Amino acid sequence: MTTSRRRCASVVAVVGLLAGCATPPAPDPTAEVPYCHKTNKGRVIACTAAPVPSLNADAQAKQFAADPNALTVYVVRRNWSDGRNFVKVQVDDGAAVETLPDTMVRYRLKPGSHSIAFEAEGQRSVLNVAGKASEVRFVRIDGMVWAWKSTFTWATESEDSIRKRALKARLIADVTAP
Repeated sequence: MTTSRRRCASVVAVVGLLAGCATPPAPDPTAEVPYCHKTNKGRVIACTAAPVPSLNADAQAKQFAADPNALTVYVVRRNWSDGRNFVKVQVDDGAAVETLPDTMVRYRLKPGSHSIAFEAEGQRSVLNVAGKASEVRFVRIDGMVWAWKSTFTWATESEDSIRKRALKARLIADVTAP
């Protein structure tokens, strides 16, 4: 081997080793840290104020298992035109959860009828959801944010379609009603 080829091989080996060192470690699947919504280029545009459930809890929630003692409701916020706006969601005038795009909240509620509300852009919208113990329901907030106007409404699509969207959303709150 000539000296220039050895030198080139050494440079390639060093660059390869340094590239491996520059790779960030995988996130801890048990950590409960704030969730940050990013653009498709990886730029952070908004983060939750409080820590969210761990990646392990997120994976468990996405099994959509029924709770034999509760009505389980997933509130999903996933739409291609949703912006960085925070949207507060609450059930039966309970504590509000601030959602971001591509997120979901799982509620475990007493069987019966419940009012789920969200507040965005100074507007409040309410949806009534009823169900029995061991039922799983899905509802979705449809957000459209443009430079000149933002609108948020309850989506009118099938629960199967919302379930598919929920698989790509991040669990940011897991609420059990008293």
